[in-house]
Amino acid sequence: MATAIPTVHKARSDIMVGRRLHDPEREAKGRRDYAAAKLQATIERELAKAPPLTPAQIKRLSALLRSGGAK
Repeated sequence: MATAIPTVHKARSDIMVGRRLHDPEREAKGRRDYAAAKLQATIERELAKAPPLTPAQIKRLSALLRSGGAK
């Protein structure tokens, strides 16, 4: 089961708490969650505006996400 991505605000809070408590793992997790939350919001916003994607387009975009953007 996939875990939910924290909201942008929650992730930013985790970054700040990690910095304040000198907890680099919590700060790093907050930064990863923040990036994921921003990506999720952007993808949702753009998909709402776009016409339906073809299966080939979905496959290419999915591959990009699975690879972390590496080609």
